Amino acid sequence: MTWPPPPAAVSELFKGLAAGGLALLPTDTVYGLAAALDAPAGVDALYRTKGRPREQPCQVLLYAPRALAEALAALPEPARSVAADLLPGPATCLVPDPEGRFRAASGASPGSVGLRAPDMGGALDALDLPLVATSANTPGGPDPATLDDIPPELRAAAAELDAGRLPGTASAVVDLRPLLEGGAAVVIRPGPDPDGLRALLARHGVGGGV
Repeated sequence: MTWPPPPAAVSELFKGLAAGGLALLPTDTVYGLAAALDAPAGVDALYRTKGRPREQPCQVLLYAPRALAEALAALPEPARSVAADLLPGPATCLVPDPEGRFRAASGASPGSVGLRAPDMGGALDALDLPLVATSANTPGGPDPATLDDIPPELRAAAAELDAGRLPGTASAVVDLRPLLEGGAAVVIRPGPDPDGLRALLARHGVGGGV
């Protein structure tokens, strides 16, 4: 499938993911390997195909505005306001998941989740299901900016959505969990716009040390 994908193609992709399939999907940073959060067979296949230990968490990837709004609504303040300012955008927000909605992605860290909502426009809004996702590379490999950068064994195991060349710098990772105890946000990975990220955190008065 090529970009922008027609509605029928996104519908087929949705059905494949919901049935336990894998997909290589574009984000606003790099390509990711994804499975439906609520399809255990797909999540198992993602970890197995990637060669990722099950103890290691993945992110939860949200394309549909409704899915993002639902995830944000479950967050306590001030994490909710900061995450809502960062997402959609090139950031992964580490936030609490006290009810375990995203347990399939949390690895050995139940009660927390990394939320990721790419700023992709309207093409993938119809992909309205939460996804467990990780970068489409082998562990420790380079971040894929194109489908051709993705290892052949991953491409053979998943459906593909080609959006051409992506920026190629992995998303920022920001830990918002300390905010719940009056602490500052922690920037674990600065992402493609470190200065903009720190300015946003400063506007919220939550710091952002590395």
